[in-house]
Amino acid sequence: MISTEDLTTAARTLSAAAREIDPSRAALPELADRVGLPAEVHVDLATLVVPLGRPDADPLAQAVEFRRVADVLRAALGEAGFLGAHGHTRPPGPRADPRWGRPFLRWRHGATTLELRAGAAGPELVLEPSATWEAWYQSVGTGFLGTWEDSGLSVDQPRHEGPRDWDDLHLTLAAFLRTLPAETRALGITHSLPLYGRIAGAGAPMLFCIDSGTRLHLEFTEYQVADAARGEHAAALGWTARESLPPDPVGGRPAGESPWCVDAGGPGEVDPGAMADLLVRTARAAGVARAADLILGGEAEYRHPYRFAFPSQSLPVG
Repeated sequence: MISTEDLTTAARTLSAAAREIDPSRAALPELADRVGLPAEVHVDLATLVVPLGRPDADPLAQAVEFRRVADVLRAALGEAGFLGAHGHTRPPGPRADPRWGRPFLRWRHGATTLELRAGAAGPELVLEPSATWEAWYQSVGTGFLGTWEDSGLSVDQPRHEGPRDWDDLHLTLAAFLRTLPAETRALGITHSLPLYGRIAGAGAPMLFCIDSGTRLHLEFTEYQVADAARGEHAAALGWTARESLPPDPVGGRPAGESPWCVDAGGPGEVDPGAMADLLVRTARAAGVARAADLILGGEAEYRHPYRFAFPSQSLPVG
C-alpha cells in the first residue's frame, strides 16, 4: 500500500505536469522517472499509467482502497471536475477493467487530464489527453457521470432510446445494479434514484427508489398501484416489510418511508438478475404496461456538489 505522503507527492507532480505539457512520446518517459513510482508508459497512445497498489481482489477491499486513495487525492488536488463509473462500455486506451466496478475521478487541466481509475489489480493514476475520453463519452459512454457544479466544466451525455421491451430493461438494470454499491462506496457518494411508472387512471406515481451508498437498497412504495402489487401480493413478489427488517446499527439503510424494502447487498454481493427481476415483475404487477412507461426521476441528477447523468439507463428522465 502506497503511503499518503507518496500518493500526495505523485498526485501533485502529475497534476503540475498536466498543466504544463501535452502528453507526448518525448515527455512521458522522463515524467515517469521524475514521479519516482512504478509506472507503465504507453507512449504510443500518449498515456501514462501509474499503478497505486494491489489490494486484495475482494470487491470490498478494492472499493475501500480506491476510496482511501481518492480521499488523499481530493485533499491534495481539490474536488475532481468529473467523477462516476464507466459502465459496460470501455473507454479508449490501454486498460484492463476490473469486474467489481469501474469508478473514476478526473481532474481536467486544459488539453490534459489526470484520472484516478480502477485498474485490474488496483487503483491507477493516469495522465492522458482530455479530448480522447471526452469524445468517447459523448458518443458511446454509459455508466454514470457527475460534474462538479462549481467547475465550469461540461460534457454532453449520450442520449439513448428508451428500452425496447421488458427484456431490454431487465438487461440494462442488471448491468447497472451489479457494481453500483461498490462504485458508490469507492467514490464516497450516495445515489437515490426514484423510478416513476405510468399507470392507467393513476398518472405516474413513484414506484421505486434505488438507494446506493455503502450498500444497495431497493424500495417500493405501492402508492396508487394495482391490487396485484399491494400488501401480501407485494410480499409474494419478493419485498420485505420495512418494519420486519433487522436493526441497522451502521446507518447503511435509507431512512425512507416506503413500506417495502430489500437489502440487495454491498460490494460484490448483489445478485443483479434477481434485483432486476424484482423491479420488472413488480412494475408489471403494479399496472405499468410497457417498459418505456418507467421514468427516472430528474431529482436523481442533483446530488450536491455534483450534477449527475445516467446514460447507461435508457429510461426517459422526467
